[in-house]
Amino acid sequence: MNSLITKYGFQEHLLYSVIEELVNSGRLKGTVVGGRQDKAVFIPDIYSKTQNNWVDSFFKQNGFLEMDALSRLGIPDPVSYIKKRYKSKQLLLLNSVYVGQGIVDQIEASVEDAISSGTWTDIEPLLPSSFSVEDAAVLLQQVLRTLNKQSSVEIFCNTIVVSEKFINHCASLFDQLMHRKAEKEMTNNPVFLLTEEDLKQGSLVTENAAMHKKDKKEERRKKASEGGGSLRSGGGSNAREIRTRKTKKKGRKEDDSDEEASAAAQSKNKQHNIPFMSQEEIEEVLTNHLQDCPDTLVAELAEHLIRPLTKTYQEVMRSVFMSSTSSSSGSSRKQTVKDLKEEVSNIYNSIRLFEKGLKFFADDTQVNLARHLLRTVCTDATNLIFNFLAADLMLAVEDHSTITNEVRNKILSMLPEETKSPLTKLNSSLNGKSIEDFISVLDTVSEFCGILLKKGDKKKERQVMYQHRQALMDQLKLTEDPALVLHLTSVLLFQLSTHCMLNAPGRCVPQIIGFLSTKIPQDQYSLLIKYQGLVVKKLVGENKRSGQEDESTDNKQTEDAEAEVARKEMLELTPAVKDLVFRSRKTSLTEE
Repeated sequence: MNSLITKYGFQEHLLYSVIEELVNSGRLKGTVVGGRQDKAVFIPDIYSKTQNNWVDSFFKQNGFLEMDALSRLGIPDPVSYIKKRYKSKQLLLLNSVYVGQGIVDQIEASVEDAISSGTWTDIEPLLPSSFSVEDAAVLLQQVLRTLNKQSSVEIFCNTIVVSEKFINHCASLFDQLMHRKAEKEMTNNPVFLLTEEDLKQGSLVTENAAMHKKDKKEERRKKASEGGGSLRSGGGSNAREIRTRKTKKKGRKEDDSDEEASAAAQSKNKQHNIPFMSQEEIEEVLTNHLQDCPDTLVAELAEHLIRPLTKTYQEVMRSVFMSSTSSSSGSSRKQTVKDLKEEVSNIYNSIRLFEKGLKFFADDTQVNLARHLLRTVCTDATNLIFNFLAADLMLAVEDHSTITNEVRNKILSMLPEETKSPLTKLNSSLNGKSIEDFISVLDTVSEFCGILLKKGDKKKERQVMYQHRQALMDQLKLTEDPALVLHLTSVLLFQLSTHCMLNAPGRCVPQIIGFLSTKIPQDQYSLLIKYQGLVVKKLVGENKRSGQEDESTDNKQTEDAEAEVARKEMLELTPAVKDLVFRSRKTSLTEE
């Protein structure tokens, strides 16, 4: 209407009046929508009839009406239009479409079939392509409310209905895996089952029970002496004493059982997060068993199952633990002690041999070598002993090398005082700089644990040195890293020239090479010095490049060219550096 007024210059009030009169008299077939406003529109009856025919035809054929399609058709308010046009039909409004009962009935049948058969169904393929994921999700929720089946299904990926029976089947796939994993965990590491709180609670209950029993024992003894005096007075008193004894015994059992029940209840309420499988591992198992499930469903199923599976696994673990503790014998414990003795003795002898090697150096280098030995081999021995004692407290770990200082302090806090004191000294000695102090404390702790440490004989020492040298040479054969090649070569040349083992950090390599200046031929020493210079140059260049990203292009190109030259030279020299060890080894074998 506004365009007519603008184009022909009609008076607005007069035009609206004339058109209204023509429409009311029937001379003009149509309606004015929007009143007497700028946005008023005249819609001819033939246009409305064509619109209605198209909408009715589309709905009859497809069973739904799309909002965007109605808007493109020129219907300004599709929601009001549909409500007015289809008053007698119950159309369901979704996110962007109206749905007829035919599509709803089809979805209901599919959902009911999935529930009754204990499977799953995806409603997205059953819906027209113009339906969005949000439309499908709203429709699915409405269908479940109508069927009153929300409690017997779960919805995944917005459009997939999975029956509870199918979810339970998926969970049952892990039953055997749980028992096997729990038994294996119990064999390798039976100590994740109890936390510090459990141990403290158990200790408290045990002490209370012991005190309670002691008090009851004293009371019974007192009563018995009083009853003994009454025997001379007559049998009636004796009968009363017998009844008193039975009553006290029954009361003691009830008291003890109450304490045990209280401890069990607290232990039961305490939840332990014992890992079973990661989500990726659960997905892999489901994928192997559920061939026809899409990956998206498998992923969300795994995410849904991970918590209940973990909870069930905790129960299985506790069940396996309780059965194993009730039937286990002392043989496995004896074997563990035997293994511990052997491992600690081997490490003890290695520490002694490493200590001989570091004494060839000056005091400052000796301190660095000693600290490195304390942080590595000595820490390994300490962790072995800590882990062994922690097993009695259900606090040990499967791999003792993962034990940190924080874990050792945690274990110390749980140990009884007579054990805690020597182990605290052992742990503190790792932060010192004296190998002798550590060995002294280790002797005391080992004796406390029932381990007799013997100094190895000459034959045993030669065997340990040979195995250590062979391990380093095997590593040297495989590596091509220049820094590691220099490190291994220096340590091996030291052992070959002094017949002493050396456990050294990388920063002590220059001191080792300096020591070798009088132990190896001059040409070999010169080669080591040259190779060392190239390695240092390479490391300095890498650090410089990483710290100066905004350096000019010309400088970068120059440095890159120099680094490439150094790299090629190192590659050429690496076989010769390695050969210093292998050639020396052949010579020593020939002399032997």
